[in-house]
Amino acid sequence: MLIRTRELLAEGVRHHEIRAQVRSGQLIRVRHGVYRRIEALAGGDADGIEQHLAKVAATMPGFGDGAVLSHQSAALMHGLPLPPRLIGAVHVTRPGHSGRVSGSVHLHRAQLPQEEVVVGEHGPMTSLAQTAVDLARVLPPVHAVALLDHALRLGAGQELLLELTDSRRNAGNVQARRLIRFADGLSESVGESHSRWLMHELGLPAPILQHKILTPKGEFVARSDFWWPECNVVGEFDGKVKYGRDLKPGQTIADVVLLEKQREEAIRRQGPWVIRWIWKDLDDRKGFAEFLSRALRLGKRAA
Repeated sequence: MLIRTRELLAEGVRHHEIRAQVRSGQLIRVRHGVYRRIEALAGGDADGIEQHLAKVAATMPGFGDGAVLSHQSAALMHGLPLPPRLIGAVHVTRPGHSGRVSGSVHLHRAQLPQEEVVVGEHGPMTSLAQTAVDLARVLPPVHAVALLDHALRLGAGQELLLELTDSRRNAGNVQARRLIRFADGLSESVGESHSRWLMHELGLPAPILQHKILTPKGEFVARSDFWWPECNVVGEFDGKVKYGRDLKPGQTIADVVLLEKQREEAIRRQGPWVIRWIWKDLDDRKGFAEFLSRALRLGKRAA
């Protein structure tokens, strides 16, 4: 997750605390006034991210002109989510050289559009949009969707992403276009993205994302992760990162959990049936399909 100095200050973090978090590794400085919270990436595998960024810092100076940090390495620099097992070699793209993989570097051969190369902390790197498209071509779909959802949320436009799939012939373009069209920046966490993709794969009804729940007087109650209007069922994905993300200065996770319970009760008072699931539930595809199908079926009967 990328965050700016003014946003940190608004959260109550002082300038000297920002500097301390940079020294401790909690924040990574991407460029002046812009930081990345590493605990929000790759399932919270801060050590793996730190190790990879250290390899990037050591590797990039050895490349000459035309070398651009790309793929997984650029994704981490942009604050895009990746699972730890997909973070390995440093990825570099440059023209005129055949791609190859060594123990520590994966070289890609491509002529990148100049407008899709930006300057990062360690030199040239692919833009947010180019990085998202490069990975949408090659990642397993569920991880690509989570990454694309996040890229859209950060401001990458869907039309630009689709245009970039036409910039050069690539065997992964068919997958990339399909996933870009499916992606939705309204998904606010990796867990929500994984949930939505699993629903799609299982042929379950597509939910409305981030639906505002109001009282009969029009007063705001909550915003749901998922909503099926024909059944009046609200779905919520619960994850540790989600609760940690919601922490305000002085709050504990227990405080946030209590507030979440109060929020759920407020939703129930407006009529919807609320269902919840966690990461473990997504690992059981058959069980998740039965759980959600039953909830939607019962909700429709009661609606």
